[in-house]
Amino acid sequence: MAGTAGERGSAHVRALAAELARDLADRVDNVMLFEAVDSTHAVALRLVDQVDREGLALHPTIVLAATQTRGVGRGENRWASPRGGLYLTWVASSVAEDVVASLPMLAASAACLALADAGVEAMGIKWPNDILVAGRKLAGILVHARRGAVTRVTVSIGVNIAPITDRVAGAQRPPISLAELIGAEAAAAATAGVAAGFVRGLVESIADPAPALERWRRRLVHQPGDRITVRVASGAVESGTFAGLTEEGFLRLGQGSGERVITGGDVVES
Repeated sequence: MAGTAGERGSAHVRALAAELARDLADRVDNVMLFEAVDSTHAVALRLVDQVDREGLALHPTIVLAATQTRGVGRGENRWASPRGGLYLTWVASSVAEDVVASLPMLAASAACLALADAGVEAMGIKWPNDILVAGRKLAGILVHARRGAVTRVTVSIGVNIAPITDRVAGAQRPPISLAELIGAEAAAAATAGVAAGFVRGLVESIADPAPALERWRRRLVHQPGDRITVRVASGAVESGTFAGLTEEGFLRLGQGSGERVITGGDVVES
């Protein structure tokens, strides 16, 4: 018998969690499932706090939610999180320090591979890790590192599976969904594969970053000389031209006769 929308949502996310636990048994030790949560990112940070406070071991974990009440993106931007989307955070320890700075790029590369396997074509990446199709946002990624005796990392991804009908504040163009690209039924069926492919690709990229970073570079939408405006990690806004990337994947922003290297932030206009 068909249940309410909430019951159907619960059944869907339970099935998704069970499929991920099975498909990622060799990569993930725990799957934490929530019907509704402020954000999977916030849950992951609270988990890291608890682990550090109580001196516990942190094994690779996925935090998964059917919906988020306060989904967040980079720079504390809000991420629309209606039922039917993919909201997932991967939490782990002991990522090598020289790889941590590349995690935003590695995650974007992994997301593109997983979405390509689902049938999405012509994706581009807006520096450092927004996934676009036809200039519209399909997926976003948020990375956090907690350095200490052991470095803890969280990598969160949100993918628009169903169409986003509400206006998204601050967005220049409306977001796009997997359903609009491959059809609603195919998108729903592909959700678990996208989630598992993302986590598996991320873990493999961390072990061997070079190929993933090269894939990431090839998908960047920016061209040398493009006008670009960036909100840096401090919240300040910097404008200039796209002058390329450093070896690490940081943004080189041309300003007058010189350039500035931006190690963290978001392109807000280009």
